[in-house]
Amino acid sequence: MNVVSSPLVQEAATARRRPNLVVVWIVALVAIIGGQSIGAVVAEAITGHGIDGSVPAQWNEVITNGFTLLVLALWVVLYERRPVFSVGLRDRRGVQRFVTGLVGGFVLFGVALLLMVLFAGYDANATEDHVTTGSAAVWIVLSLIPVWIVQASTEEIVVRGYLLQWHGLRLTNGWIAVILPSVLFAVVHLDFHPLVLINIFLFGLLFSFLSLAQGSIWFAAGLHMAWNMAQSNIFGISGHASARDVTIFTFGSDSGASSVLTGGNYGVEGSALTTLVLVVAVAASYRYYRSIEATRAPVDAPTDFSASFLRSGVRKRPSPSR
Repeated sequence: MNVVSSPLVQEAATARRRPNLVVVWIVALVAIIGGQSIGAVVAEAITGHGIDGSVPAQWNEVITNGFTLLVLALWVVLYERRPVFSVGLRDRRGVQRFVTGLVGGFVLFGVALLLMVLFAGYDANATEDHVTTGSAAVWIVLSLIPVWIVQASTEEIVVRGYLLQWHGLRLTNGWIAVILPSVLFAVVHLDFHPLVLINIFLFGLLFSFLSLAQGSIWFAAGLHMAWNMAQSNIFGISGHASARDVTIFTFGSDSGASSVLTGGNYGVEGSALTTLVLVVAVAASYRYYRSIEATRAPVDAPTDFSASFLRSGVRKRPSPSR
């Protein structure tokens, strides 16, 4: 599999300075860990809320993710010397794809939740400790849409819009280029239950193939946002984040079903039923990517793995394949 012909990957070729992959990983980790750490201190000083399920704490995520984006943007513009929109955002159909991704994400979550209801004893009368539910929560949840847009888009920009595009440009093996950022995506969620790691890794593959196919992160960001928002503030299921105070529904498992099916404390993202849904989704996204890739003009992949991994270069002129 050669991913270098994807417009997403070719955007990295517009950089006047090309960092090697060691530097790329350092930049991504500094943006994620350093940016979020600084942002968390600033956010808590402003709102007085740390990491909890309250609405002010959710709004803190705009600040913490904003610092991550700021760190990455400064690096891309000042060092790599390329437009900030080149990290997977340059797409004339971006908004349309984002909205389509939202629909797809809600459908994907709905299928997973339906399986949980049928086979894991999930129902809408869970005993989670929420503060505001039902109709009283609707307008609050709608007001949190900007939070979820920023949160999901930040992860997609860093992992798919930055890491994936450099891996695709630098590595001879497209599978490795897709797998390595997806592993990071799973690990940074800091949930080390085997099924959670597998499922988030599968999400990484899904988002990667969709982004490579469309040449931007807009659709993946919409899908990502819909899944997270549906899980937390719409259906009230605890996942890798803390339980939210505000949720429209209160789904959860009140049965004695196996934790392999219910996901236990990890909810939908820790369930083997979700694994099945994601395997099908990844297979479909891969076929979609291959069908799009077959229509693109071929672009030579890097010919020297070690050199492409270690070498930094200065671009003489932009030559993206569009």
